[in-house]
Amino acid sequence: MTDAGARHGKNRNIQFLRGLAIVMVLLAHASVMLVGVEADWWDGLLQRFLPGVGVDLFFLISGYLMGATFLRKQQRFDALAVYAFYKKRIRRVLLPTWFWAAVVLLFSVVEPPRGAPVYSLDTLLGVTASAAFFLANIFNGLHETDFGYFWSIALEVQFYLLFPLLLLLRRAFWPAVIGIVLWFSFANPFAPEWLFRANGLFMGLLLWKLSSLDQFRVVERDIAAMTATSKVLVSGLAVASASLLAIALEPLASFRWAATTLVLAVPFMLAVCSSEAIFGALSRPLEAVGQVSFSLYLCHIPVWLLCMTGLDDQPLLPRVTVCLTMSLIVAGLSYRYIERPLMDGAKSAALAGDRASATARSIAAVARVGRGG
Repeated sequence: MTDAGARHGKNRNIQFLRGLAIVMVLLAHASVMLVGVEADWWDGLLQRFLPGVGVDLFFLISGYLMGATFLRKQQRFDALAVYAFYKKRIRRVLLPTWFWAAVVLLFSVVEPPRGAPVYSLDTLLGVTASAAFFLANIFNGLHETDFGYFWSIALEVQFYLLFPLLLLLRRAFWPAVIGIVLWFSFANPFAPEWLFRANGLFMGLLLWKLSSLDQFRVVERDIAAMTATSKVLVSGLAVASASLLAIALEPLASFRWAATTLVLAVPFMLAVCSSEAIFGALSRPLEAVGQVSFSLYLCHIPVWLLCMTGLDDQPLLPRVTVCLTMSLIVAGLSYRYIERPLMDGAKSAALAGDRASATARSIAAVARVGRGG
């Protein structure tokens, strides 16, 4: 298989994992679409397994890609390179988050579904402001609402803001990353700890570093020798185990997130070390969901709540079907008209920057020749 084909297979596997992660998050929030006994039954089920660990899978992916797309190219701290990378990264996150944070204000004038809490304008303004300025994990620790899901976006952006400071440590960078992982695994200083569980982001970085070592080629060969069926079975078992562990280890507070992330690292590494798409018939549908996963994460709760204002007295199946269908449609529109244009603009800017850099290097080379250098 060519290098391009291998990269395509790995990218498909990562996109599949994004799709799996957002499906797990939707399951964790599904009680929004349920009423009465249905909601009580589902909430009781979530006391036995926690699909919300899909967020930790997202964190693993983000941390790994931070290494693969940025650290891999950095031989030393380069302020301009850091700025260019962050301009692209924040550009993609900022406006979609602002848009959907503003949508939350609709619930100051929309009557909530039967049984749903009523929020004051002050609370909704707090949700919107904290989401817009990536402080939602702090706000949600003080004021729990149905819109607390912005916490993970805030935590990821906080990780991005801390990252350049760690780069200044130079040779102490990787010891510092290991120290942070251990600190957050055994003595997370923030409460509630689940709103500050940055373990996955830093573990993703460590996984990238591990996979870049020459010694890891042995592991890659062993993974390549596995059948696709074996990889799928191991991945499914690991995801199920992580969901169960997150509940079983709840008394251990911070450590449970480190443990579940380590388990989720198994399917993640099977995916990124495989040069072919390994998830069979499920791959294409979940890749499509993974493509819009960020927009779907941002919009699903507002869309479900708006749908439920007119559906809370309808039977379960049509109610859930409409909620899920509308959230997928809205996520697709959000991706097409908000998220994708920003991504394309960032790519164009990056290409323009690369061309400008190449031109500058050519001019400098000509100048050196002219000086006899």
